[in-house]
Amino acid sequence: MIMNKSKRIFVYTEDTPVHRNVVAKGLRRAGTPILRSIRDYIDGIVIYPIGKRYEHCDLDLELAPLCDTLPRFTTLLCKAMRRYPVLDWGLSDALPPRMLAREVRRSTADILFAFVGSDYGMLKRASRLAALAQKSSVFYVVDDFLASLQNSGAKKSSLQKAEKEARIAFSVAKHVFTITDGLGEYLHDRFGVFTSTLSLAFEPEPRPAASLKKQIIYVGSINFLYAEGLRDLFKAVEGVRRASGVDLRVRLTVSAELAALDLGTLPSFVVAAPAESSIELATEIASSLFAFLPYSFNSREKAMVTTSFPSKSMEYLAYARSIVVYGPDYGVSTKLFQKSCMPSVVSSPAALEDMTRMHLKESPEYFVQYRKYLATAHSLEAARKTICRDLGLGND
Repeated sequence: MIMNKSKRIFVYTEDTPVHRNVVAKGLRRAGTPILRSIRDYIDGIVIYPIGKRYEHCDLDLELAPLCDTLPRFTTLLCKAMRRYPVLDWGLSDALPPRMLAREVRRSTADILFAFVGSDYGMLKRASRLAALAQKSSVFYVVDDFLASLQNSGAKKSSLQKAEKEARIAFSVAKHVFTITDGLGEYLHDRFGVFTSTLSLAFEPEPRPAASLKKQIIYVGSINFLYAEGLRDLFKAVEGVRRASGVDLRVRLTVSAELAALDLGTLPSFVVAAPAESSIELATEIASSLFAFLPYSFNSREKAMVTTSFPSKSMEYLAYARSIVVYGPDYGVSTKLFQKSCMPSVVSSPAALEDMTRMHLKESPEYFVQYRKYLATAHSLEAARKTICRDLGLGND
């Protein structure tokens, strides 16, 4: 890796870049390797921890010296204002950029690099911070934030305002990266913005030497994109258990209380509990018959299914014996596995039950194939090459 010491980038993120031993989800985990890949170009990282707040000891060790977090009081104040809009007057979106702008403006970096997830406010705050700090904005968009806003029940007027503000933010951006080709096409069609695809990066640990369990694992949060697929998995497992007499289990990595909010009463064969560490999570994945990767078949969620890429795929590809993708043929994960000739993809409840029965009988092992793909498509070197090429950062 060529090391260019020119500090061209200042980073704004609302997802704390934690180290690999911290159990986290979404961009808190997935964003860290992206930043590590361009560490020598980064002059600083400012964090507005709008979700869970992490301690300094939880930060990635290499990135920690660069990080500065908005004070806890300010974060709590902005959260309170968002909860009671009558008190807000736009301050919850305006205050964080104003408080951070002086630090960013002092930097000699000319680019503000910002992650944009499912919260549309991330894009608005990042764009405002770049303008206040007099930096060029570069966005890495990983979710269809307008679809998320719509699914949250936002009014038509709010959606129209968000779309207008997003169009302005994109129009003045130096560059826009997207997590998938599909999301790039969507942003171009809707906002007229040209993008390039920046795939997630991942640094896998050695695969744990774990004894095989008669269990299927699903990692991460449960929401409308995954809930119906998990219900179909429960039905498939119930059928296989009844026919085989084997005590086949389903392992979820959220608490039973959280799982029940979206899935209702859980079957007795479902084990729901968070993993206590990344090592424990990797061991649970490695010891399972297969890791389950579902997506919604509902046409209402088609836009999100064709554009988003579940970050849990990284852990699956790194540690799973086998992965079963369950979703429509237009889904990002389905297309990826089919294009890369990786097993296994199913698209009906009957096929899912047959696949479950086959895994219980044969325990197939595709780990080497998955790891090879992960090393080729999702390495830190691949991420660095894409960023440096598209932002003109030297000769990497």
